[in-house]
Amino acid sequence: MTGWDLAPVFGLREEGRSYTVRPSAYGILERGGRLALVRTPEGIYLPGGGIEAGETAEDALVREAFEECGLQVHPGAWRERAVQFAYAKPERMYFEKRSLFLDGVISRETGAGTEPDHELFWLAAEEAPAVLTHEAHAWAVQRWKARGE
Repeated sequence: MTGWDLAPVFGLREEGRSYTVRPSAYGILERGGRLALVRTPEGIYLPGGGIEAGETAEDALVREAFEECGLQVHPGAWRERAVQFAYAKPERMYFEKRSLFLDGVISRETGAGTEPDHELFWLAAEEAPAVLTHEAHAWAVQRWKARGE
């Protein structure tokens, strides 16, 4: 067994569809009780995305947070993993997103990111799960909120 065998699974794997496994990293980045979220044409997500060849999950989070949000971040120690089955319209592909969720500390806000169709906004941690497009992201926020209880 691998850690992914034990990870919770969200979304439905449709019969007859071919799914591409996509390692991904997403950040739970807090500022004053509010979480950084990213609005895209496809939905609302935690900052992050696919892990590129040669990258660690931490590297991917640092890169994606800067590209999407203009945030310079340092990954923290908290981790959770989950699998999300999803269809990506831009790529016209079905993905099995094996996502590692990490917390992080924002060291600098540089303004807008480099992806023009991605908009950073802040929402109270209690409200974030209700607006996130992927169930795995909402679950991760809830797990993060419960970590200290």
